[in-house]
Amino acid sequence: MVNPHESFEVIRPDEVAECWSGVLSAGLYEPLWQLVQHYQDIDKEDNGPHDVIGINSVTSFWSHFDDAQRAKLNELAERNSW
Repeated sequence: MVNPHESFEVIRPDEVAECWSGVLSAGLYEPLWQLVQHYQDIDKEDNGPHDVIGINSVTSFWSHFDDAQRAKLNELAERNSW
């Protein structure tokens, strides 16, 4: 199994789909957006900004991707993460 790049611990699938270059050509745009339906609702009024880091991250949905998609995501992370 391919392990997720460390940047996926803090970024959501929709952020990757919309903000990273190469997602569309890698065929990952739709699979990333399909995960939004599985997001946990977060009560932002009862949480500080640090309380929600990592919730709904790509890492939390890693099992939804096959190994080929995981490899492509990691390649994109190397090119697009800070």
